[in-house]
Amino acid sequence: MELITIAARNTDSIPVEETVIELRKGGMSIANIMIVTGLAERKVKYLTEGIAKPPKVKKVGTKVQTPFANTVERVFPLARRQHGIRDYELRNIMHEEYRSEWDTTTGNYVSNYDQSTIKRVKQKVRLRATEEDCNVLFVMDWVDEAAPTAGRKFLEAAAADLMHRIEAHTHQYMELHATRWREDSEEADLAQRKQLYSVENHLLKMAVKGYGGKEPLALLLERSIVLTDLLEGTPDSLMPVEKVDWQDEKPEYYPEPIGINPFLDFVDSQGWLKEVEDTFT
Repeated sequence: MELITIAARNTDSIPVEETVIELRKGGMSIANIMIVTGLAERKVKYLTEGIAKPPKVKKVGTKVQTPFANTVERVFPLARRQHGIRDYELRNIMHEEYRSEWDTTTGNYVSNYDQSTIKRVKQKVRLRATEEDCNVLFVMDWVDEAAPTAGRKFLEAAAADLMHRIEAHTHQYMELHATRWREDSEEADLAQRKQLYSVENHLLKMAVKGYGGKEPLALLLERSIVLTDLLEGTPDSLMPVEKVDWQDEKPEYYPEPIGINPFLDFVDSQGWLKEVEDTFT
């Protein structure tokens, strides 16, 4: 169709030689010029000698917008800042790009990404930083940008102090309540080593929220009371005990909350905001 249109134009008074030159400069091939003008190949080549065919214009392809590509594009400029990108900023972007779905059976938002996705994003950002000869940082939320080293050392000292106190309490417990302490045997030694390990874990479960699982502290304490009362032989425990369901009764369906920020809704559903409020009140 295009060749027919050009041929129609050539019926004008324009000399055929000029038409051949114009068409060649416009990028038309020798074969097509022969069709349009009706000239022989030798004539066309003679007229177009020395005229280079313009290079083809490379078509610009549209990049496919994917959650992964969008996430990397948004994370990179934040990660290359002097203080890098904080973990909550990274996860906020991940939630916005990958979205999350409301699970009506658990009453929580379930993200459409996992730790492997976060790892891939970080790897891609670091690769891009290498290509652009710059540095990127992924920073944990506890870091104090103004005094990172001092903050780290404070927490390390605090952790050492806590572990020292935990060890002191567990050993004191073993001095007072070690099992089979009257025996001198390998079996008794093994029982006491297992007890020491269990004491430390039970102490941490009571002191650290969420340690060792998602069992609420109230349930852990209730189970402990029932067990120790049974061992003590107290009257209340010797009474007929109904079968206890340690799982709280949960509704079969949780309606999705109406919010403006899926990430904050997710954080709220995990109880993190409540923990922060309790810390500062």
